[in-house]
Amino acid sequence: MEKRMTDLHCHILPGIDDGARDVETSLALLTEQKKQGVDNIIFTPHFNSERISVDDFYKKRAESLERLTTLDDFKKLDINYKLGSEVYYTVGLSGMSLDKLCFAGSDYILIELPTQARPHGLKSTFGHIVSNGYRPIIAHVERYSYMLSDPTVLYDLIDLGCLAHINAEALMQKSKHTSMVYYFVKHGLVHFMCSDCHSIKRRPPDLEAGFKEMDNSLGKKYSELFMENAETIFNGDFFDPDYVKKPRNLFGFWM
Repeated sequence: MEKRMTDLHCHILPGIDDGARDVETSLALLTEQKKQGVDNIIFTPHFNSERISVDDFYKKRAESLERLTTLDDFKKLDINYKLGSEVYYTVGLSGMSLDKLCFAGSDYILIELPTQARPHGLKSTFGHIVSNGYRPIIAHVERYSYMLSDPTVLYDLIDLGCLAHINAEALMQKSKHTSMVYYFVKHGLVHFMCSDCHSIKRRPPDLEAGFKEMDNSLGKKYSELFMENAETIFNGDFFDPDYVKKPRNLFGFWM
């Protein structure tokens, strides 16, 4: 692809979560990202406030980054990178200082939700996070059953000031939910596509294939827009979606 890509969500840092187990795996993932045309990456290891403190996570993440970035093989890849995190949702986030968990140099913060049951206090918690000066990005919304069955749940969060992304595999792996993923894109309910890569075989980097599928299924205007949006976030610039359409249900069909 001609345009260079930005990956806002991946698990490439070594030995910190269920992603890359060691620096060799990290380098293999980064080499594949670079081969596909990814130049900008935000490293987003998992963070769960019920399992580790922010300060301990911050230290652990820095140590993992140092193990990787001091290697000559990493330097040769010439990849622009920043640190972030994938924060697991709890209502307690509304009262926390989240600065160290944000994408470096910005107020953007990636938040993962439970997949099946709609969590307690969703709107009020995100409302507090936004009012505290942060800009939440909701991770891989194609995984949440309560958004797939009722896209107004996602719309309400976007209306609060949140952003959202899909994983590339949501377009590549056709399922009964694919049409709703297309719906999210066309209605302006998602703004980026990420790899969320963990390993070479199980959950590999796939942004190039994802954007090709987006071109084929939805049109180049969306892939170009998503690439531009991701670069804006990586640079820490202000991002405001140009378009969002409120979902309407008519005789059991989402319009």
